[in-house]
Amino acid sequence: MKIRLHGTAEEAREVADRLAEIVDVLAVSEPYPDRGASRLVRVYVEARLLDPVAQIERAGQQIQAARAAAAKVFGQPAGGAR
Repeated sequence: MKIRLHGTAEEAREVADRLAEIVDVLAVSEPYPDRGASRLVRVYVEARLLDPVAQIERAGQQIQAARAAAAKVFGQPAGGAR
C-alpha cells in the first residue's frame, strides 16, 4: 500500500517511524516541500501488512522491551515474577 503523509517535516518523520510498529515499511521518500510559503511537506511511505507470524514476533519483542523497561524502573529482573 502507499501512504502519503502531510505535515511538518518532524511530524512526517515521527509518523513514518511509528508506522513501522504496525506495518512492514518497505520505503520512505525524502520530504517534498509544499508549493509557496508553506512549511509543510509530503512524505510517501510504501508498506505492506505484516504476516501473522511477524505480528506475533513483533508483539513478543514489544513485550520483552516493556519488561526490560519496567525492570529498570522497579529494580527487578527483566523476566519478573508474575
